[in-house]
Amino acid sequence: MPEQGTWRISTAYDYVNELDAPDLAWEFLRRNPEYQQDYNRLKQRGFGEDQAAAALSAKWGLSFRGRPRTPGARRERSLVADSRSLDADPAGAPDLGCTCTCC
Repeated sequence: MPEQGTWRISTAYDYVNELDAPDLAWEFLRRNPEYQQDYNRLKQRGFGEDQAAAALSAKWGLSFRGRPRTPGARRERSLVADSRSLDADPAGAPDLGCTCTCC
């Protein structure tokens, strides 16, 4: 039976052996359907990156790394599942609209 997709090809995941703990956690969190739903819900509501980062941080226990910024230049930041996020202040995190007790 031929293989479909790359998930069964072990060489497609060789890079995972080189990941540190935070990168390994991010690799699997970004694939989590519930995380993707939370991100999309925030995007649809029009929350800014800082508010979205705060909400995702509060619910998912994320710690966003800061990056050096050029004075006067605003860099776009992304919480989308295919990229790495930046730092955020979890204070005042918007409600993700879920009914769980964790956020």
